[in-house]
Amino acid sequence: MAINIHFFRKSSLEKIDFDKVLDYFETLPNFKIYYTDEYVEAVCNDKDFEFEYRYLITRQSRVKGIYDLNPAYININFLLEMPVLIPSFLAKEILTLAQKICKQFDLDIYHESFADVKPFNVVDMLVLFEQMRAQYVEEYGLQGKIKLDGEKLGIVFKYQRSIQSLIDYYNGEVTVGSCFPMISHVNSVSGIGYRWTLGEAAVFPPYIDYIYVENEGQTYLVKRADFYRILSKYFIEIKTFLPDLYVIKGKNAKSCKKEVKKLAKFAIDASTFVPLRLCDAIEE
Repeated sequence: MAINIHFFRKSSLEKIDFDKVLDYFETLPNFKIYYTDEYVEAVCNDKDFEFEYRYLITRQSRVKGIYDLNPAYININFLLEMPVLIPSFLAKEILTLAQKICKQFDLDIYHESFADVKPFNVVDMLVLFEQMRAQYVEEYGLQGKIKLDGEKLGIVFKYQRSIQSLIDYYNGEVTVGSCFPMISHVNSVSGIGYRWTLGEAAVFPPYIDYIYVENEGQTYLVKRADFYRILSKYFIEIKTFLPDLYVIKGKNAKSCKKEVKKLAKFAIDASTFVPLRLCDAIEE
């Protein structure tokens, strides 16, 4: 299911130049333009969170009840298809960009829940998104998504967007990996996971719950509490980026190898867990 946000333009303004609109999308990271006989689509492929959404320019209007709307506005057959079952963090990013597009091209918006066309407001649209997502979950369930603590999840998402900055900060000398949601198909226990090669200099993301420790062909899944209990003396907290963010580097990273037996002692059954995409974790 998607939330369709239709773009309108005051009839008193000159006709919109879609070549300029498409040129604008070409300047945005992760967007690609595709052409079909029925529409042109600008697709955003978000590799950090492994999901897509798109803008459409269509041949015909897709607005229901268009003749009941204020004639001072013209439907320009341009719309945003926004997924409803995504984290609020991503919804806010999508809506913030949509607001910029409205300002750039003098656009207003319409959604089927509105009485009429109105100016774009991020706060109002985020409220609409939250309402529609809650309604969808109530009617159809989570559809394979999981719910996690919203405050902590927001920090995890910020970490994901900060990976390149952290790589640059450490001049590529430490590994800065992505984290991922995971859920047990046995008891539905869920959390945030991370993979680390024992002895490797690396950054450890905030609020992870499980760590896959890889060592000479073997992998141990260890709970956060046990992991840090054994290895905390080797870590340095990074206080300039995000809370609960740590790094292990240099000699400390190599020294960790002598703790492999202790880590193995606390290993839990990894076979019951299934990794998910970051976009599959929704704030509680």
